[in-house]
Amino acid sequence: MTDLLLANIRPDARQSADILIRGGRIAAIGRDLDRPEGVPVVDGKGAIAIAPFVEAHVHLDKILWGLPWHSINVPPSLRAMIDNEVAIRKDLPWGVPERAGNLMRRCVEMGSTHIRSHVDISTGYKLDNLHGVLEAWEKVKHAVGLELVAFPQTGLMIDPGTAELMEAALDEGASVIGGIDPATIDADPKGHLDTIFGIASRKGAKIDIHLHEPGELGLFELGMIAERTRALGMQGRVVVSHAFCLGDGPAHKVQRMIDVLAEAGIGIISAVPGEIGFPPMFELAARGVRCAVASDSLRDTWNPHGDGDMLDRCWLLAYRTHCRADAELLRALDMGTRRGADLLGLEGYGLEVGCEGSLVLIAGENLAQILVDRPARALVVKRGRVVAADNQWIDGEVP
Repeated sequence: MTDLLLANIRPDARQSADILIRGGRIAAIGRDLDRPEGVPVVDGKGAIAIAPFVEAHVHLDKILWGLPWHSINVPPSLRAMIDNEVAIRKDLPWGVPERAGNLMRRCVEMGSTHIRSHVDISTGYKLDNLHGVLEAWEKVKHAVGLELVAFPQTGLMIDPGTAELMEAALDEGASVIGGIDPATIDADPKGHLDTIFGIASRKGAKIDIHLHEPGELGLFELGMIAERTRALGMQGRVVVSHAFCLGDGPAHKVQRMIDVLAEAGIGIISAVPGEIGFPPMFELAARGVRCAVASDSLRDTWNPHGDGDMLDRCWLLAYRTHCRADAELLRALDMGTRRGADLLGLEGYGLEVGCEGSLVLIAGENLAQILVDRPARALVVKRGRVVAADNQWIDGEVP
């Protein structure tokens, strides 16, 4: 069903109104709308309606969600953590389709109706992780949009054949080329970046690069990324995830780099990590850099924290950056909603006539209070179809 009338709701915490969805799109917004024959009516009971959350960076193939508790072993280096994960994933009782499906349903329950997921591609995994995530998505695609990044987690230049597999992934369901720490993982920043930009340019794909490398090294690599973005005319199509160097680099160089990022149209995604510096998200936004927050690693071999709730992630940003005034809290909420949609270029996002008929109902006083208290998601609607209520998946297709 793609037709729905939501009555007695408060769009973006404004005055009470109705929203009529026809054919999966918002057809009308107003007080006491006529009730078309045959269109289901839901009484929102005065709840606030917001456009859905956007999960802009997660790893569906790594997830352990739904499995028994996994105690985290934290190896001493990034390389050791990668190798530890590869070993553990060989013996998991569930495959990628089951685990990825669990997390996608969880994200929908908490109000996210679009996900960008990185999936590991290597000569060891080949395209198995990609195929597994796509298999899971077939069961839930009515409820959530999905964008996949071909991600060389275990290395690109040091694993000959991975580049070819990443390019093949673009013909089998991925639409974004990933990268990771060109110096630390591959010890070849130029070769790594030339390879992924070359693939993206040939295939018309977007780019999303994990950049954990700190300080001067990370800023140098951001400059290399910006240089290639401009040279290939890829402004607006490149994202850097994490970018810790913007949080711990020399202040004057960070300030210059922010201008470079804005001019090159490069987006920044942060998971708001707890133990290290992260990019100044509100300053980035104020200076024209597209940016958003996301969950990244959660409930997997890297990290036991997180539950797929983007409202919680927005609150974490607010807490870590000392947001107190209502206007500050709303800017934090934007980082998991509107700014996430802008960053990923989602068409038809919003609560206006003509937009996709997708929204989240949350009972609360106002948007600031919702962010602080993080109430249950009373209803989640995707293109006019109710897909979750009271934080519970309700579609009959779920086994």
